[in-house]
Amino acid sequence: MPANLPPQYFDAEKEYRNARTIEEKIHALKKMLAVMPKHKGTDKLQAEIRAKISKLHEEQEHHQKGKKSASSQWFIKKEGAGQVVLLGPTNSGKTTLLNALCNTHLETADYQFTTQISQVGMMDYEDIKVQIVDTPAFREEIDYRILELARNADLLVLLLTPEYNALQEFNIINEELSKHNIIVTGSGNREYELFGPVRKRAILTLNKVDMLHNTNELSEIRDYFKNIVSLTLIPTSALYGTGISELKRNLFQELEIIRVYTKEPGKPPVMHDPLILKKGNTVVDAAREIHKDFERNLKYAKVWGSAKFEGQRVEHDYKLQDKDIVEFHI
Repeated sequence: MPANLPPQYFDAEKEYRNARTIEEKIHALKKMLAVMPKHKGTDKLQAEIRAKISKLHEEQEHHQKGKKSASSQWFIKKEGAGQVVLLGPTNSGKTTLLNALCNTHLETADYQFTTQISQVGMMDYEDIKVQIVDTPAFREEIDYRILELARNADLLVLLLTPEYNALQEFNIINEELSKHNIIVTGSGNREYELFGPVRKRAILTLNKVDMLHNTNELSEIRDYFKNIVSLTLIPTSALYGTGISELKRNLFQELEIIRVYTKEPGKPPVMHDPLILKKGNTVVDAAREIHKDFERNLKYAKVWGSAKFEGQRVEHDYKLQDKDIVEFHI
């Protein structure tokens, strides 16, 4: 079967050949994989590219061993129930928003390009924690390391302000992401291709709404994003705490995760540190999350919450809902 590689692949291949650093080479190779059709005709090529990426990672680790490099400050290991990356232009209040969401006290200043490297906080939401990643200012010809953070994230927050031109700010971010094969999608968009651009769920936050002159201005901006690009817009003022609770709730919803609590037979449920699963996951997925032996030896489970009656016996393929309680029988 012929490969039938798209033009975007050859653009990324050229970028790989011209790359000067290990990080740039890895970035280009990942782009090649992202746009490549996935079928038998490309299996060998996919394997070769993955092998190159693996070898470059080993080389990178060897070079960085024993010293903390600037690039290592950009790699953010995922922690918590999900990773949310903040993207926005300079002076849009990303660090202030991170502080408001995570109760941190990172440095902020009222001048451009304050944040020079990625910064991380953990947001408390009910009984889980969500990782929030602040990034340097988004601009045209964006640093490829910010693109890698966006590509790896579970959810993007595009931060805009009424201080400048929110629509223009959005277009700059959206076009730059699209140029690098990252397509932002809103709620309800479930169209994912087998190959091509990486699609990332995103919500918009209009920060500094305290600077708006009238409510009509906010309504016009909100209607535009809802009707034209199908993205949810959350108005906030990170400095004064306005809209933070609503934003937290929306972040949880857009991550599309559920919390599942466990209990042992004859004992009360453990109502802290729940299992974090994706919406649509089943009893067997929950069992696998605990241990592979649970999955292998599972006979049935009992569910409290979404079942028709409390403690209902269910089979392996029963779809769980948020805040269900599960008792496994092996």
